[in-house]
Amino acid sequence: MEWETMRLEGEGPLRRLVFNRPQMHNAVNRRFLLDLTQACLHVETETPCRVLIVRGEGPSFSSGADLKENLTHAGGLGDLMGRSQAGARAIQALGDLSAVTIAAVHGNAIGGGAMIAMACDFRVAAADARLSVREVSLGLSLSWQSIPNVVNLVGPSRAKEMILFGEMYGADQMLEYGVYNQVVAPAALPAAVQALAERVLAQPPLPVRMTKASINAYVRALDRAVFHQDAAGLALTGRSRDAAAAKEAFFSGKPAAWEGE
Repeated sequence: MEWETMRLEGEGPLRRLVFNRPQMHNAVNRRFLLDLTQACLHVETETPCRVLIVRGEGPSFSSGADLKENLTHAGGLGDLMGRSQAGARAIQALGDLSAVTIAAVHGNAIGGGAMIAMACDFRVAAADARLSVREVSLGLSLSWQSIPNVVNLVGPSRAKEMILFGEMYGADQMLEYGVYNQVVAPAALPAAVQALAERVLAQPPLPVRMTKASINAYVRALDRAVFHQDAAGLALTGRSRDAAAAKEAFFSGKPAAWEGE
């Protein structure tokens, strides 16, 4: 099964969802978000999938927002809210899958790419993988209802560090923080992910499915109650003067002068 920006490989209980924009480092555009939502719906309703491996074709897992499409800053408030909600739907669709999801992270996982990886149940990374949550550095609030996923993985203090400063983290530090379950040599990544998938498949299906659902229900109990308006936060910050200054600074390499509005 194929979509414009990704494809689904395999048959039976183990499938692979492969992001297929290698020339763009699997950058996330509007089509990508729609394809991810539709692919997850297909896996949930049309296949007997028990384990879904999520990986990127080419040099990166996903480099985040496609700035050539001007995904974050273009359009009015309604347009920005719509795009944020599209991201939230994609993350929710991935997180709500009955199948156990394993992100195979290599190259860059930045912004939205990092959020996709964090929405999976497990993350196995190549030793040279890099991860960054850079939205605040671009003058934006982190949306897609993804802040709970970051907090649940690393705790509130480190979540603030990762989100507020937008630093680039190596694989070993993300292993220490609890983002990655395992870090392996780049050449060993496919085998390590396959081995983890086989461990899941060796377990009885119904208890695995019920355990995943129960843990998710517990840790996400307040997510939608608290973060139902995070699209409005992106729309507000995305149309601010500071967001425009951050975008200019990103492309020019010059420091931005913040106005606080």
